[in-house]
Amino acid sequence: MGTVAKNSISNEKMEYLGVSGTRTIRSTALDKSSITATRLTRDTPDHGFVDAHVQEDAFMLAYQLQEYQGDLWVDGKAVDFPCSRPGHFTFYDYRRSWQANMKSPFDVVNFYIPRNALAALSEDMRGRIEGFSIAPGQDVEDPTIRGLVGALRAVFDTPSQCSQLFFDHVGLALCMHLAATYGEAQTTPLHHPMGLAPWQVKRAQEMIDAKLDGELLIADLASACGLSVSYFTRAFKIATGMPPYKWMTKRRIDKAMDLLKGSSQSISEIALNCGFADQSHFTRVFTGAVGASPGKWRRGFRQ
Repeated sequence: MGTVAKNSISNEKMEYLGVSGTRTIRSTALDKSSITATRLTRDTPDHGFVDAHVQEDAFMLAYQLQEYQGDLWVDGKAVDFPCSRPGHFTFYDYRRSWQANMKSPFDVVNFYIPRNALAALSEDMRGRIEGFSIAPGQDVEDPTIRGLVGALRAVFDTPSQCSQLFFDHVGLALCMHLAATYGEAQTTPLHHPMGLAPWQVKRAQEMIDAKLDGELLIADLASACGLSVSYFTRAFKIATGMPPYKWMTKRRIDKAMDLLKGSSQSISEIALNCGFADQSHFTRVFTGAVGASPGKWRRGFRQ
């Protein structure tokens, strides 16, 4: 079944799977620990045995976008694993030694979740998260996980078109859902946020406004407000009606409107100045929010 890999310190990059052309999105929401989502695809069967993985204090959630078939061993013992169906996931504890023989073509999103990211939730959850009540090879269907993967699926090829706040939001939502639903203590939120104090709302909104053309971490916003990431995220939504990443998108559109009305900048210049990846990204987001393209909206305002 292979031995534990010695030449790497982490499975984060999924290199042991031996798949080329991977696409990875990174979330740093929890204690600035990286939670990554990597999409791996292969159109032909018989990828074969994967290399030995690093044994570490971390987990992997493998969400299948198409049916996958293969053999699985955990701690040297064969696991009953007929297949993993599309829209389902399997869960792997990297503290254990497992091996896979990948037989069928596959299209999968693998989430790498270090335990220290989950530990950052402990102050807002009842009890430390020691593990998960998901058996090796168990094929799990979960509408919440499906929704989170769906939110990421469209941006794997164009990650620059989403803010870091969005990726952090998805990573945090994933960990909180896993902890609350499958945590061995069946953890539930300990604190029920009542929103933010006025100074906290003002501080967070000022930080977002100052970074519309750059990147900003949820952890930075939470720290500035003296709160944990999970508490801050829920409290911000109570205070503003939307999560931080949506507030950033709203403020980018607000700034774009001001520039469309009061400047001679081109639409492509406005797109970059407001933090959009390019003009096409700006046009798509603006049109979806306003109901008209930036050019049409500008012409209508000036008439």
